[in-house]
Amino acid sequence: MIKNIFIFFVFYTTFTNWLNAQTLTDENFIQNEIYKEQVYLHLNSSLLFSGEKLLYKFYCLNTETNKLSDLSKIGWVILLNSDKEEVFQQKLNLEHGQSYSDFFIPSNLPSGAYKILAYTSWMLNAEKNYFEQDIHILNPYQKENKGFILEENPEILSQKSEPEVSSDFKLKLNKNSFSLREEVVVNFETSYEILGDFSISVRRIDNFSKPKRIKSINYNKLYENISWNYSDTLILPEVRGSLVSGRVVVKDNSLLKSKNLIISSPGEESQVNIVSINDMGEFSFTINNDLAVNELLLQLVGDKQQDFNVELKQTIQPDISQLVFKKPIIDDGFKEYIIEKSVYNQIENAYSITKADQSIFPKNKRYFFNNELLKFNLDNYTRFPDVTQTFVEIIEYGRVKRNGDGTHSILVRNQNTNGEFTLPALLIVDGVVVQDHDKLVSFDAEKIQSIGLLRSKFFFGPETYQGVVVVETKDGNFPDEFRDDSIKFKEVITAQILKIYYSPNYNNENLERIPDYRYQLLWNPEINFKTTGNKLRFFTSDLEGSFEINLEGFTSDGKPISLSKTFEVK
Repeated sequence: MIKNIFIFFVFYTTFTNWLNAQTLTDENFIQNEIYKEQVYLHLNSSLLFSGEKLLYKFYCLNTETNKLSDLSKIGWVILLNSDKEEVFQQKLNLEHGQSYSDFFIPSNLPSGAYKILAYTSWMLNAEKNYFEQDIHILNPYQKENKGFILEENPEILSQKSEPEVSSDFKLKLNKNSFSLREEVVVNFETSYEILGDFSISVRRIDNFSKPKRIKSINYNKLYENISWNYSDTLILPEVRGSLVSGRVVVKDNSLLKSKNLIISSPGEESQVNIVSINDMGEFSFTINNDLAVNELLLQLVGDKQQDFNVELKQTIQPDISQLVFKKPIIDDGFKEYIIEKSVYNQIENAYSITKADQSIFPKNKRYFFNNELLKFNLDNYTRFPDVTQTFVEIIEYGRVKRNGDGTHSILVRNQNTNGEFTLPALLIVDGVVVQDHDKLVSFDAEKIQSIGLLRSKFFFGPETYQGVVVVETKDGNFPDEFRDDSIKFKEVITAQILKIYYSPNYNNENLERIPDYRYQLLWNPEINFKTTGNKLRFFTSDLEGSFEINLEGFTSDGKPISLSKTFEVK
């Protein structure tokens, strides 16, 4: 069994030259030739209040070199409560082994001990092989807080900021004490050019007892004594995107012989796919990294039967059976501080629109045949009331054919001959394959934005089509008129959208009337020293107190960097 799985793995990673060159299929080859991975998370804090954001940077590293890994393209992060229940599961698109995201702590999440885990699917071939960090969450809005222990004057109240850890890379501030809303300039002093990937957090220091935050210089202690186990349950790395497996369920499996499965996603042009299924109905495919909606539409090729279902396998979960949670200890004397911070958090959230983070939406990838598509924008022509007449009057190289049984087929003219194709074209509406062409013929032509034609034979996975017709509606969301019971709808997890995190610039913005009670002064998960000239600038808020700058990351040669610096705001 493992031999068959590995043959598929070799095929699946054809882009990797060093893997293609191998012919061995035994476990020793997998063990010795395919490098292993580890994950490190840089967190903004290990103690968070309701109304705050848990911010993190995900680093996936090659265990042999400690450099960022290019193997896995998908990372996973989950937050668990003390009952080992999942609070959230987030999926990340990895670019050169890194990504980042956040989680807003809602007011209905109870106080208590939590754990955040991070991993790639490839790492789960070893037991307990994931990044693990304790998190404490404090919810002051609950009437009964059973998730923590309230004590007077507990022995350990705070974590003192650790000194900088680097002999040739230091943080230096323009001064050590700042006033409210003053600019802070951080210089990164080094004897050589800084090459690598880093993230930085600037946050107010409090005196709460909290879990010790894991640093990049000691994260690999989590992975000591890890034993990788390759067996019949080998978990493949997600080297091109999310690997999805499933099964078509029918009463009689003989009906599945020589059947193929169409996978589409509304509005997602680059996600159209056709895959083979075996005699047991099993299939697998890869979701492109840029999937923006959480819905997949699946249908059998050339089959309008409705008495089938599609079951997708759940994403593989790490073994959490041995995790241990310890209740937070809160000093009874911090009640006033807790109330104050809760009020400030509410004020900040009330102005969240003014201080909104900027989402970085991925560009919509077009069909891979898009350059060959002859496109007709119907607004550029006289509009006609129905689709058939629209094809007659506007779509020069396509037509609607009435079949002998009264149904309709849409055909295109072959660009390589004087005649047209004799078989129906592949019809795609708003990114979804539509096999029943009658649905388009009866659709309101006024709702159609454009019709495109591919006038050549089209080989799509195991299927061959005589041309393609691509329809975009004005709403672009795959109309309900096209949905029927022969199309099965399944939800999938979409990747987190990257953001540019808000940080005010009091030199350029008029914010005099906007209150600023930020505890988190700065979060930058993608520091680029080349563009900043080894300098970083941010502004203090309306809060006084001690603040800590924390920088984590890895140089291009795999050296971990962990630096911290404190300053005062008065």
